[in-house]
Amino acid sequence: MNILNTFYQTHRDRIQKLVRNRYFLVAVGFLIYVIFFDHSRLISQWQLERDIQKLEQDKEQYQSQIEEIRGERLEIGKDKERYAREHYFMKRADEDVYIVED
Repeated sequence: MNILNTFYQTHRDRIQKLVRNRYFLVAVGFLIYVIFFDHSRLISQWQLERDIQKLEQDKEQYQSQIEEIRGERLEIGKDKERYAREHYFMKRADEDVYIVED
């Protein structure tokens, strides 16, 4: 508080002239309106920008998952029986299946 008081005492004349200037008051009023009350206020813009960044990260994640799934689809197309046995533990009627985990 002491620092503000010292600043005010040293620059009192300049501050009083600035506050009495109507252009300065209009500019401050306009800034307050734009930041807090306008339909495209600054806070909303920051939130929208953050949402866009999150959606872009999600997009990259989903694209990598799509590439993995395409690779699996190619693998399934080559040998369907082997894929079904390994992933879904399917067997023939006369077989016994033993699952060994590493």
